[in-house]
Amino acid sequence: MKHNPKKVVLILLLSLSIFSMIGCESKDEKAAKRIVESLQEKYGKEFVVDSIGGGWGTMNSNTLKAIVKPKDDLSIRVAVEITKDLKDVYDDYLNEAVAKAAVEPITEMANSIWGESRVEVTNDTGMTYPEHSDTNMSYEQFLKLYPMNWQLVKVYLNCERYIDSNGDMDQQGEIGKYKAFAKKLADNKYMRSSISIWYITPDAYDRFDEAKNSDSTVINYFKDEEEKQGKLNLVTANGIEIDEQGRIVSINEEFLESFDIWKEKRVESTKLKGDLHD
Repeated sequence: MKHNPKKVVLILLLSLSIFSMIGCESKDEKAAKRIVESLQEKYGKEFVVDSIGGGWGTMNSNTLKAIVKPKDDLSIRVAVEITKDLKDVYDDYLNEAVAKAAVEPITEMANSIWGESRVEVTNDTGMTYPEHSDTNMSYEQFLKLYPMNWQLVKVYLNCERYIDSNGDMDQQGEIGKYKAFAKKLADNKYMRSSISIWYITPDAYDRFDEAKNSDSTVINYFKDEEEKQGKLNLVTANGIEIDEQGRIVSINEEFLESFDIWKEKRVESTKLKGDLHD
């Protein structure tokens, strides 16, 4: 039986093209595929890779960084590292899942102190990626497993409610609120918490969800706008910490010093408000 040379050549070319496509899958694509498979096996849910590459990981020079998101909640950003040989995958999804569960109860505590607020929570286990996969565990259980963790709580407030026309605040009154909030956290077993209180412009406060749903943290989103657009978002910041036993480790002098540092920004915000009303 005779073969058509043209058909043979076409078949060979198609075969080479297919093998070429298979062989040309990039290292990042292979890593992404391995990450998704590993996390699905670990947590029993689907994830999507948001970004990969762009620098080596924090564990050692043999890992590649990535950011993934669970398909059922794309607001959660999960940090992942995978070894070059694609064998080992490390992630902080447990950190983020436990933090997400804490947002609502901690927001209720903050609102009981300030009346209205927006809250962001993360868990920082440092250089340690959690090995456990029970994302329904409480923060108290999580802290027992990872005692090095710091729960990072950011409370965002509309600065207009706390700053007068001279850029002054009821500093002692706010310090009392910090301590009352810290006590509520401790009473509800949210130990080892580092709490940041951010007084932001009304415009920034209204755009909290926009910042939250961005590819950055809320605070970095607002900082980037200030740096790149000259837009005033952050007016005053303060903070308080409680240790593993729920004791306040911050002192009044630190609170007052932070208020002083931000005085210029508060005055700027009052001038901006005055210009808007002219």
